[in-house]
Amino acid sequence: MRYLVSFFLISSILFLIPSLNASPDEVDTVNNTRDTTNPSLESQVRFIEGPNYLFNSIRTHKFFSANFEQITIHDKKRRLVRGKIIAHRSGKFKISYYEPLNEIMFSDGEDFYRYDPELEQVNVQPLDELLSETPIGLFTLNLEEIKELFVVKDCESNLNSYSCQLTSKKEESFIRWINITIKNSVFYSLRYLDSFGQIVSLKFKEASISGIPTEEFKLIIPEGTDIVSYRGNAN
Repeated sequence: MRYLVSFFLISSILFLIPSLNASPDEVDTVNNTRDTTNPSLESQVRFIEGPNYLFNSIRTHKFFSANFEQITIHDKKRRLVRGKIIAHRSGKFKISYYEPLNEIMFSDGEDFYRYDPELEQVNVQPLDELLSETPIGLFTLNLEEIKELFVVKDCESNLNSYSCQLTSKKEESFIRWINITIKNSVFYSLRYLDSFGQIVSLKFKEASISGIPTEEFKLIIPEGTDIVSYRGNAN
């Protein structure tokens, strides 16, 4: 079954991967975006909030790094992948997917690179609207740009977390809505629905907003790798 799996990527980027049977309800149970350590207690202590806590958190997320687990649901099929993300508000990011994908998605703030070490190939294309059309924008766009893209609503807090729903202002946006959860002013998890009807849930582990060395925002391409460029005329 061919379907989209990548958290951050636009519809033109497809992955060929096997699927496992599961229902969306089962995934919600496994990977709910809220902390379920004591759901009965949390359900009793919820407060409607404004969006300021989210906005302040975005301001402080100049850098973001974390390992993540991603569950994608499509046509009642469930897929789990793991990876690592580092990102900066300048538009730079690097997303490394582990087995079985083994791919790296990289941006230097101007161009987007997709590196497949098994194929020994790198695809390069202008960054263009990628940041505004995919959830990676939450980590790489500034607050005012995010406000222009999304309506923020349904913010609430409980004992140890804060969550909001962001709905795209564009009728034909790739992203329909995003639910984001924050703990201790750091992004903890998010869940979104895309235009293909996929529900993607991510949970971040060892998340940090500490500074990231410049050398981490580099993509080392081994000698002999084929480079396919879509910058102007394809090479």
